[in-house]
Amino acid sequence: MNRAARNRRMVRDHSAGKTVTEIARMYGLSLNWTGELLRQHGANMPTSGRGIRCDLDIDEVVCQYESGSTIREVAGLYDVSYGKVYRLLAAVGVTFRPRGG
Repeated sequence: MNRAARNRRMVRDHSAGKTVTEIARMYGLSLNWTGELLRQHGANMPTSGRGIRCDLDIDEVVCQYESGSTIREVAGLYDVSYGKVYRLLAAVGVTFRPRGG
């Protein structure tokens, strides 16, 4: 599929109710790039803020980190940034392990 067709399908998917996260995963794109493409092609998207909103299950993220996963591994699992996971863990008061294992 060429890019123009992909972009039209992405906008259609968004109009049909799919989230930006779902669309990004379907097309193998980052959340930020997906949001930008949707904006460029007429989707009604917010233009300000800290990026695309991606709700994470806080309890699940904390459990994974406390079970031994690194912040980077958790971020990769949810396709979000290291910083997003770090800020979430810090906000709920998780005690961080020393760096470097």
